Amino acid sequence: MTKKAKTTARSREGAARKRADINVLIVDDEKNLTQAMRRLLSAEGYRAEVAASGELALEAIKELPFDIILLDINMPGMNGLEAFKKLRKVSPKSKVIMITGYGKTLKALVEEARELGVHSIIDKPFKINQITDAIQEIIPHAD
Repeated sequence: MTKKAKTTARSREGAARKRADINVLIVDDEKNLTQAMRRLLSAEGYRAEVAASGELALEAIKELPFDIILLDINMPGMNGLEAFKKLRKVSPKSKVIMITGYGKTLKALVEEARELGVHSIIDKPFKINQITDAIQEIIPHAD
């Protein structure tokens, strides 16, 4: 292996170790979506967990601190905005990326989320790189 290849391999290993220190909570009532996102983020090296509702997200964050929360805005029971307000009280350092499949329909909720400090808002359908790019913006030294 050349010196450059060894350096590149070490750099990738270091980035993977840094990502492994980042806890991501995926909150969405669409089970297939959360499981797919969990697998993809885990493959990228992040520690990813899922919660099917805002209530379950509150329970999860009391158990483990999460650096990043991917939060669907439209869920039954507690919607994403209500969950965000409660999660922020429990874990003010967690950064939230809001996900919505109803961009214009839920415009008022999206705008309120922005005003309250949601880091990013991503519309469904999305590509996984939109999620990983948003995470990299929050934690730029993960790579």
